[in-house]
Amino acid sequence: MIVAGVLSNESKVEGIIKNIFFEVFPNLSEAEFAWNKEQKDYENWDSFAQLNLITFVESKFDITLSLEESIDVKSARDLLECVRSHLK
Repeated sequence: MIVAGVLSNESKVEGIIKNIFFEVFPNLSEAEFAWNKEQKDYENWDSFAQLNLITFVESKFDITLSLEESIDVKSARDLLECVRSHLK
C-alpha cells in the first residue's frame, strides 16, 4: 500500500512540474514536452523563464532552491530531480 502511495505522489510531482513548464512556456504543446529536452532546445528559455520555473517550483512545493541548484537546472528532468531531493 505504501508503494502505491509513493507512486501516486511521484506521479503528482511529475504532473505539477510538467504543468509549470506549460505555464512558463505557453506555446509548448504536449507533443513538444520531453523530460530530457534541454534549455538550449527551448526557444524562449531565457533568464526570466529560468526565474519563473524556480519561483513556481518553490511556491508549489514550499521548498527553497540554492543558487547553485537554480543555475544547474537545464531540463524538466533536472528540475524534477532537484524537487525530489528536497522532498525526501
